[in-house]
Amino acid sequence: MQDESEYVNLEFEEFQKIQTPIELHQLAQHCYFYIQQWIVESKYCSEATALMIFWNSTPYEYVRYSWKTKKGTNEDLDLIRTIINNFEKGFYLKTDIAYDPSEKIDCAERIPEIVLQPVIGEEPYIYFDEEEVRGWFGEHLMNQIQRCDSTIELYNIAVFLKHKEFEVYQKIIGHPYCDVAIALMTYWRLEHYSTLSLYAEDWLSIKSILDSIEESLTQQRYPQVFSYDPNIEVKPIKWNIPNYMFVKIS
Repeated sequence: MQDESEYVNLEFEEFQKIQTPIELHQLAQHCYFYIQQWIVESKYCSEATALMIFWNSTPYEYVRYSWKTKKGTNEDLDLIRTIINNFEKGFYLKTDIAYDPSEKIDCAERIPEIVLQPVIGEEPYIYFDEEEVRGWFGEHLMNQIQRCDSTIELYNIAVFLKHKEFEVYQKIIGHPYCDVAIALMTYWRLEHYSTLSLYAEDWLSIKSILDSIEESLTQQRYPQVFSYDPNIEVKPIKWNIPNYMFVKIS
């Protein structure tokens, strides 16, 4: 078998020569991503190896994707789905190889619970014209936000925002009339942007605003005025990680 440095990159012909679960497990600890897909589809793959690859693939990041997302759209999601589907089929070998996912689970980044909580309040209503609001840019837009003298007026602007000007969102969440509903609506719009390749280079700017909203919600800085339920409006969690993926294999 190759030494550790050669585990990283491997041709499929060489991979096919591996015919023991322990070798596959060793390979899984060092190899490139594309080899992991071969491993989790191998008849020599152990439950421990598959579980290790699963938790190394940051699965919580992909619960936002539809389980029915077309194959080939996202390689990480494809890998995660392959592992779960194979566990359900009893495909993986039970061996003496052990794996405890608890450390990975404990440090895994998840959607903050605070931004999943619905807020109960008045039902908001729309009286601004969508096309007009979406035609506002730059200083004019910032002035319109600044001049808002009620939560419903600020809501009517926030609901139609679709800009790459992130200072606009900062202006919204920092406004004296911003409530929990507006903050949550802003959070999930920006969170959606963070998953799009168009905004990849803006991740740090988006993350800063998301963190600011999370902190303000945690500190209860916003009043509860309007109703908003992210689980209905945006349904951020599309599927749940099965319970058996949290179990230690020993």
